Amino acid sequence: MTRPFMEIEIDDRQVLDALNQLISRSEDLSPAMQEISGLLARSTERAFQEQRDPETGVPWQPLKPSTVEQREKAGRGSTPILQVHGQLAASIQQDYGPDYAAAGTNHPPGRTHQFGASQGEYGVFSLIATRAVIPIPWGDVPCSPIPGHRP
Repeated sequence: MTRPFMEIEIDDRQVLDALNQLISRSEDLSPAMQEISGLLARSTERAFQEQRDPETGVPWQPLKPSTVEQREKAGRGSTPILQVHGQLAASIQQDYGPDYAAAGTNHPPGRTHQFGASQGEYGVFSLIATRAVIPIPWGDVPCSPIPGHRP
């Protein structure tokens, strides 16, 4: 037994022509991209304020007791996560062009905090006087995503 067969044909030439006209009129999307890059930068700034992943809203992992102790010894008390000196948060920049929008940082710790790092992933630091070998980073660094967007 054969199944009933139906064929529907849609003439979408007018829709495609209209879309192509829109595309040709909006080749330079710089104004829109500027707005989008600003939105991304503000979302990233909000991540620092709220100490949470800007895309999922999941809070960043709390500081380890050893980190809290180290900060207290240095006189920094309970500064927010990723903000001992404020350099990373202050380094967030936005960029845009006719066909792109971006916000992020080129501050070296940015990559580590965005993706996390294992103890010693970047090698070691040797203290000549004491012959101590210190892994870099000295402990595991959990992922604390900063750039991104969530409504």
